[in-house]
Amino acid sequence: MGSKLKFVLLLTVFVFAATQLTAQTAAPKPAADNGLLFEISGNGLKKPSYIFGTFHILCPADMMPMDKLTPYIDMSDQLVMEIDMDDPSEMQSIVAATRLSDGKSWKSALTPEQYAKVDAMFREYVGVSADAMPNVQPTLLSVLILTSSKLLGCAPPSSYDLSLVQTAATKKKPIMGLETAAFQGKALEAKPVEKQAHELYEISLDPQKSENDLKKLIDAYRSQDLNKLNEISEAEEKKDPAFIDKLLAERNKDWIPKIENYMKATPSFIAVGAGHLGGKSGVINLLRARGYSVTVIRL
Repeated sequence: MGSKLKFVLLLTVFVFAATQLTAQTAAPKPAADNGLLFEISGNGLKKPSYIFGTFHILCPADMMPMDKLTPYIDMSDQLVMEIDMDDPSEMQSIVAATRLSDGKSWKSALTPEQYAKVDAMFREYVGVSADAMPNVQPTLLSVLILTSSKLLGCAPPSSYDLSLVQTAATKKKPIMGLETAAFQGKALEAKPVEKQAHELYEISLDPQKSENDLKKLIDAYRSQDLNKLNEISEAEEKKDPAFIDKLLAERNKDWIPKIENYMKATPSFIAVGAGHLGGKSGVINLLRARGYSVTVIRL
């Protein structure tokens, strides 16, 4: 696997949920909550913390300038992310987390004709054969296609995560993690490899549809329209509710005590995929249920 592909997979292992932006909600959120950055205060916190919903891989032109976020990072003493990207051992484990744990190839889940279609898509959108990634989880390969330069329309794409890490390093602020790359890899494998592979094949049948759907999400994200993101994503939740529950709702619930501990220790800037913020099982609602005041900040 080439170095470029390894770099992208380093991102996609922890970006899947945000790229999908799947919401856990049965009804639109109130307009007062429509945004991507929120202040967390009250419930014994001496100073507020902040939580920002990222869209991990975007064209630079679609990203919010970092100077919009810098004042809130400056008011925080640490950066909290899904994974501690400042930990060398975590960075080493990310590549392992992208692979199927049983070491098998997903190719056998498709017919030769189906695999040929997927392979042709990879050659067109990524510039390599699918044979270069026989053991990578197909779900992540779907993200690799969706975040390819050709589909996004820019080269190279950029990342909030890397920008935030660089900003934290410049300001000498420590970086903390909510979970490990290994845990995220296991969460993705909750969906059987056969189903993952067939979803990848479905993308190959009509990449233009996937491109159009992604552009709708990006437009909503650029508008800081969390309500619209939820609305667009409801259909995705219905396709595989058990998997989405494990990928988002269970992880959100697991994060809350960790987020509380970080905020109680010191003011924190928390950055997680935007798909984790909204809805009944979203981080915002769960924090409010714990007694915190969570207020939107329009950028």
